[in-house]
Amino acid sequence: MAHETIHLGLYVIFGIIMLPVYVMILGWLIGKPRNYRAVAMAFGYIVGFIILIIAGLLVVGLVTSVLTPY
Repeated sequence: MAHETIHLGLYVIFGIIMLPVYVMILGWLIGKPRNYRAVAMAFGYIVGFIILIIAGLLVVGLVTSVLTPY
């Protein structure tokens, strides 16, 4: 039996939960008044937060794997 690589949760997260983020980004780029400097700053903040979240999860995962033998 083949294992599914794409689960239903992936569609829910990227299709429904992330929808306000997509609309926000489109509003920044399409809406008026257009301020591309503010858009670049907002993208920078979002990317920075994502990098911090991934780095934090990496640290927590490493600490947890060291503290627990299995």
